[in-house]
Amino acid sequence: MNQICHKRLEASQYTEVIDLLSNPIAIIDSAGVIQVVNNSWKDFVCFKRFNINDWVGIDYLKLHQQEAIDGNSDETSITRTLEVMLNQELDFVKIEYRCEEKDCNHFFQLSANKIQIDSANYVMLSHEEVLAKEELIKSQQRLSIAADAAQIGIWDYDLKTQSLHWDNWMYKIYGICPNETQAAYKIWEKSVHPEDLAQAVNDFNKAVSTGENFDSEFRIIRGDGEIRNIQASAKVITDNQNIAIRLVGSNIDITQSKMSENKIYELAYFDHLTKLPNRRLLKDRLSQSLVLNRKLKSFACLLFVDIDYFKAVNDLNDHNVGDHVLIALANRISLSLDPEATACRLGGDKFMVFLPHISNDKIQAMQQGKSIARKLMQKIQQPLAVNEVTFKLTASIGMTLFNEQAVCIEDLIKQAELAMYKVKESGRNNISFYDPQMQIEILQRKQMESDLEHAIINDEFSLFYQAQVSNNNGVIGAEALLRWFHPKQGIIYPDNFIPQLEETGLIIPVGEKILHDGCQKLQLWANIPEFSQLTLSINVSAVQLLHEGFSDYIKQLVARFEIKPGRLKLEITESIFIENIDATIAVMNELANYGVLFSLDDFGTGFSSLCYLKSLPLAQLKIDKSFVKDLLEDESDIAISKTIVNLANSLKFNVIAEGVESAEQQALLQQIGCNNYQGYYFHRPAEAHEFEAFTLDYNSHKVSDQSQEDGLGLAHHSKLTA
Repeated sequence: MNQICHKRLEASQYTEVIDLLSNPIAIIDSAGVIQVVNNSWKDFVCFKRFNINDWVGIDYLKLHQQEAIDGNSDETSITRTLEVMLNQELDFVKIEYRCEEKDCNHFFQLSANKIQIDSANYVMLSHEEVLAKEELIKSQQRLSIAADAAQIGIWDYDLKTQSLHWDNWMYKIYGICPNETQAAYKIWEKSVHPEDLAQAVNDFNKAVSTGENFDSEFRIIRGDGEIRNIQASAKVITDNQNIAIRLVGSNIDITQSKMSENKIYELAYFDHLTKLPNRRLLKDRLSQSLVLNRKLKSFACLLFVDIDYFKAVNDLNDHNVGDHVLIALANRISLSLDPEATACRLGGDKFMVFLPHISNDKIQAMQQGKSIARKLMQKIQQPLAVNEVTFKLTASIGMTLFNEQAVCIEDLIKQAELAMYKVKESGRNNISFYDPQMQIEILQRKQMESDLEHAIINDEFSLFYQAQVSNNNGVIGAEALLRWFHPKQGIIYPDNFIPQLEETGLIIPVGEKILHDGCQKLQLWANIPEFSQLTLSINVSAVQLLHEGFSDYIKQLVARFEIKPGRLKLEITESIFIENIDATIAVMNELANYGVLFSLDDFGTGFSSLCYLKSLPLAQLKIDKSFVKDLLEDESDIAISKTIVNLANSLKFNVIAEGVESAEQQALLQQIGCNNYQGYYFHRPAEAHEFEAFTLDYNSHKVSDQSQEDGLGLAHHSKLTA
């Protein structure tokens, strides 16, 4: 007990002193009656409910007793504690309570100190707000609400007693009823998936032994048998010797996010149809392999697999069948490879196979790569049945070999692709290794394509005309032949650029220009008596003929330039039949009804079929120059040419031979019944004005005597070639 004064208590004597203190202060006597209060006591927020102006003389204990009767448990505690202090030898007590009023909802601490003044016992009361506890409880409340909202399970494990406490969410996550099974370490171990248990326990023991936070991801088998993914973490609490005594942590069910993560990974790195790795995952594995190649100094191989004529599978069946065929092919490719190899689908009917670290020796690596490629081809060639339809497919495979010197993944893919296209060009259903010359060729093709685009813009293409001559009627027409006047390379002939025009689709605008200029020339000839009966033959590719709007464009030109029926002749090759015979026949019949003639060029060199000849509205067959070239030496060429003439006559077709270069060839052709010719013997391709001059000269000197006509032909030939 503190003796602070030897005189009797006088209120004014102490008021000035305790007013200096910020806490609410009061001094009560041994009966609990207030003797002195400071100003802070009068303004104390928790006392506003009493509506007391003069606190001196108030029985402080009775105030709290009344509050206790109203059901406030904190007030009961205060009353009992102070009564004990006043009646017993207690000099000091502290009581925590909560004030829940309209203007206040905080925690406070009441400190009571027994003091003696002039031999009389008093108690000094002081109220102080406990901010730390208030914030702690609020924080705990917020944590509890947040954990419940996030469905986080909270657990607490005492290492000394080995007692484990779970909250409600832990039981829910693990699918365990708390009324039937209480949390225990063995229960947790039993719940963890057997395949993940060793790692989870190892993570737990590591945290205990090191004091580092516990962090682990594992699967559990719930009480209902469902497998879930769990993210577990905990804080390790240690004693004074830094020995772990307790872990407090959480469990989160991450099954849904794990599924989403796996789905995102699958979408990003796998083909949605075949489930094979896609280009992105292939590039990742190639990148990793390049690092190992450098360390192991080994060779790896990349295969580009393209299914031959797969377009026909989709054209002849619905795309659902095509998808099932691709899935079956993907399975075959995967099953034919060793586990370390990677098969991926680039898209469509294109696949890639990556063979890592096949050998340290280049020759052995090439041999092994070829062996795997051949095995792959054999697997693909096996009959494949889908929806009761059997398919027999082949593949073109390009390969590239690389080691630690390879630096660009995209270049490797392009190399394998170039090698694959080389196989396509040479007939398909084979394998080929990449050669640097392929890269040079592709660069040349790209340059050619760029030059062709500029040629169209700059109008660098011109038409030349080669006369077509009849025994009886002289020059009866011409074939329009395209020439390209390149600004740097000079004149370029069709064989060197027409294939690329067709590959790139540029044949459409170029072909339209040829048709336009040719029809315009026919209109001019129609107004000149010497040329009015001439026909003009224009070559048309399969790409043009089957292009949408082709027949409408021809009909517009015929109408615009007033082309008479039988004057415009379109020359087609047998390759057109391979693309789409039904569509071809439809277009040809439509134009034939409009007065357009058709000539079958290079007849006998392709895949001729009498069925096609019977179905097509042809007006003329053309004996190919390959048969005319050796006509005088090769009996077979004579027999083939004679067969073509007889076939044309029987089908009431006109027949013409191209590539005639001598009088002897012409005479022999005439002998077997061919009376129409085209070739250097008569006329070389020339610009329009030169062709027109030749026509006027040739027809004006035409005589009936065959020998004189032959001599005249030779004279003209000499003149043109001089």
